[in-house]
Amino acid sequence: SSETTTDTQEEHEPVTLTVWFYADPGKEEFYQKWFEAVHEEYPWITMEYEVLPYESGPEKVTVAYATNTTPDILLDGYSRIAPAVNAGITADVTDVIEEYSDVFLAEQLDGKMADGNYGFIAMTNGAPYGILVNMDLAEQLGVADLLPEDKTLWTYDELLEICRAAEKANPDVIPMGLFAGSQSSDAWYYSWFLANGVDLCNEDLTATAFNNDENREKSLQVLDLFKTMVDEGLTADGCATLVDQDIQSLWGTGNVLMLAGAWNNMSTYYVQQQEGTCAEFNYDIYCIPTAEGKEAPDVACWGSSGVAVFKNNGNEEAAKLAIGLYLADPAYQTEYCSLFGAIPVTAGTNITYEADWITEAMEFGTAYGAEHAVSDFGIIEPWWTEFRGTFYPQLQDFYVGNIDAQTLLDNWQTSGDAVIRAANEAE
Repeated sequence: SSETTTDTQEEHEPVTLTVWFYADPGKEEFYQKWFEAVHEEYPWITMEYEVLPYESGPEKVTVAYATNTTPDILLDGYSRIAPAVNAGITADVTDVIEEYSDVFLAEQLDGKMADGNYGFIAMTNGAPYGILVNMDLAEQLGVADLLPEDKTLWTYDELLEICRAAEKANPDVIPMGLFAGSQSSDAWYYSWFLANGVDLCNEDLTATAFNNDENREKSLQVLDLFKTMVDEGLTADGCATLVDQDIQSLWGTGNVLMLAGAWNNMSTYYVQQQEGTCAEFNYDIYCIPTAEGKEAPDVACWGSSGVAVFKNNGNEEAAKLAIGLYLADPAYQTEYCSLFGAIPVTAGTNITYEADWITEAMEFGTAYGAEHAVSDFGIIEPWWTEFRGTFYPQLQDFYVGNIDAQTLLDNWQTSGDAVIRAANEAE
């Protein structure tokens, strides 16, 4: 009743929660419904948000950790939230997890703090990485029959054959969308190394391994493939300074044959097509090829995505109420996973897609990811955020011809090992 609502409002001081999340099409509208529901249920709570661009957002978050200027709620992948959990600046949300324990399909794996409690709540699992293919364009260029029938087994030579044939059929088409302008979407590159059998770090995650004897040759195979594409004009001009969103914009014009992506992008680009922000064409996703043609290779996964609450503003209890309302209604997770192609960790999430071909692709990706998507190579370690910055500058120099592949590996090893060593010494 209105009388009860008024009484409840008078019992609480007004609270404004700040929320940060990353810029994906449709997320503002989705989260706005949650924010409004929270205010309706708890009239003293107002939720205001900031949308983070992928190019500068990670740096903004890192600075916020260091300067105690974090939001009340951060919605992000655990790989970027892990440093905050390890630093002890996230609030303990164990009580929320316990209250809604029947919502989760399995025990929470991420977010453990030093005391054994949780500083993070996982909402979804990360999707495996692959290669998106514009199937309409592949048919027009006469290369569709060259794609692997089972979507899993193809070699670097077969990939180059497709790119070369596409470029010959229409020189204005971009056969493969490479980029090196920032670390955004760099997990796609790590996936190529992992798929080709490269150990990025040693087993106990105390040093890099990609330049070791047993890994060096495989790493060089990956890099030589990319340089061949650059040298032969099989990617966009100036790819060394392009970021992932530049390539995604080109993809949206329908002029890119193949693109970096994860299985959840199958849903993302469909939403963009429905909104009219992307040209309409049929597309599909394939496993990343390998030098020898390994079937269903391992690829990177960002781990889980979810929510963290921060202590710096003293609004933990209001933030927990807001998150609890989200968890209590499975419709939120159902809509989220359907819109953004996420893989749920919550019960009662009945995902439906408007297009059967997306449903089929997501079912394949979920099964594939369960077997072959890995995040144990360092991606959820506290030092990973800084470590990411050691790779793409080397890739830029490599793409423009300033360094060769072996020098890239040597430089990356030196800088990467320094980051890991400094982090371990600081503990």
